[in-house]
Parts: sequence; structure tokens; C-alpha cells
Amino acid sequence: MKWQGEFQIADWQEQTRESNVVLTGGKLTTAIVKQVYQGDIKGAGELQYSMVYDGEGNALFSGIELIQTELGAQNHILVLSHKGKFSQGVASSEFEVVACEPDHSIVGAQGQFTSGEGGKAEYYLEKRS
Repeated sequence: MKWQGEFQIADWQEQTRESNVVLTGGKLTTAIVKQVYQGDIKGAGELQYSMVYDGEGNALFSGIELIQTELGAQNHILVLSHKGKFSQGVASSEFEVVACEPDHSIVGAQGQFTSGEGGKAEYYLEKRS
């Protein structure tokens, strides 16, 4: 099974985290992000990223995303685990479906996204047998 399409960031709220550890030139942040999906996955997602920036503005991030979507003619809830990076203005992530209701056969599907302009990104997700 394969799914592809794009999502649009609808909201991005990021805050620097308080820490007793000081990063030279960098920072730790938490971001709450809302996204709207089009393509094979249609619906809305909300995720939380934990991010670490270096002194040049590049970042590594991980996060959990909950997507309410329609796959085929049935409503689903997907939970994705993300691991990605932001470098030279481009965000990319590899992710895996770690939970899905009601169709558990989607669990284990793996995918990726790469950001484009204007808060849009193309995604690809595949479940191999």
C-alpha cells in the first residue's frame, strides 16, 4: 500500500525551552504544529516537535503526530513518530505509523516528507508486506 500527497502548515507555535544547560549559539525548543493533508491522506494533523538548534539556525527534531483522516471511505486516526532535520531552509523527516485505528494493518508503514515553499511539503508513505 502506498499513499502520497502534500500537507500545508496551518499553524506553528514554537517556544524556547528553559534549561539549566546552555548551548553555545544554539537553543532547545518545543513546537506545536497544525497541518492540513491533501492527496491520498485527507484530513488534519497536530504534532509536537522537540527541537535542538545549532548556532547557524539548523535543527534536529523528533515528534509525535496525530492525524484524523479519511483513507478510502473510512475515517482513521494515524499516529506518526517523526525524526528529522531543518538545514539551509529545508525541513525533512522520516516517519513511521506507530498506531492506527481502526485499521491496524497500517501500523509499521514508513514514509518521509520534504518541505517546499510557503509552508507546504510533499509526503510519501508506504507499507511493505
